[in-house]
Amino acid sequence: MKFSTIVVIDDEEDILDLIRYNLERERATVHTFLSGREALQNMYAIRPDLVVCDWMMNDIDGLDLCRLMKRDNSLSHIPFVMLTARADEIDAVTALELGADEYLIKPIRIRELITRIKKILIRTQPVPLLLAEPEPIEVTPDDKVLSFKKLTMNIEQHRVLIDTEAIDLTYTEFKLLQLLISKPGRVYTRNQIMEKVNGMDYFATERSIDVQVAGLRKKLGPYKDYLETVRGVGYRMQE
Repeated sequence: MKFSTIVVIDDEEDILDLIRYNLERERATVHTFLSGREALQNMYAIRPDLVVCDWMMNDIDGLDLCRLMKRDNSLSHIPFVMLTARADEIDAVTALELGADEYLIKPIRIRELITRIKKILIRTQPVPLLLAEPEPIEVTPDDKVLSFKKLTMNIEQHRVLIDTEAIDLTYTEFKLLQLLISKPGRVYTRNQIMEKVNGMDYFATERSIDVQVAGLRKKLGPYKDYLETVRGVGYRMQE
């Protein structure tokens, strides 16, 4: 996390202080804001490497801020971590569909938050970081483009097309889809998915995998029913 610049937004000062203290211990540069509007006004000047934001705020809430950033070409690449007291699965899916990279439930487990931030920075920054990079899914030179019916994945460009229409996936959704369509018909348990997609992320849970699958399924449109739940086992892409 050394040399990274992080923006943290929450309308509770004690939470801001807690997160800032722990991030600065990791030698990150931290900018904190009590409102989404103020943070957005400063975002272009700060150009952070990552944003941590509470969902429920008085002016611009976290969901709206995420939506605004992902629609702005100059900000859309910035990873977004959502913090919230809302524990419903549909809320998590909504946040992930809008482009949030992580969704963490309050009260914050600071160790989990720091580890997830490190993992995101590892995959988005070229500089060496303190945490080992997650184990990637193995892709041979012949697998740079994967196809499943009329769905095409370009691995190098991180691009997915259904027919000729591009769909926007988060990093985790992309890796999950890559895993499933690389071997259609094969059933992957939730533990196998956590190992292959999340790598060293030992805070991942079976529920978080279910949330990611639900978000991916909604984005697949006409192909959503091919992503099959195998009751009591895991998931597969039907042949």
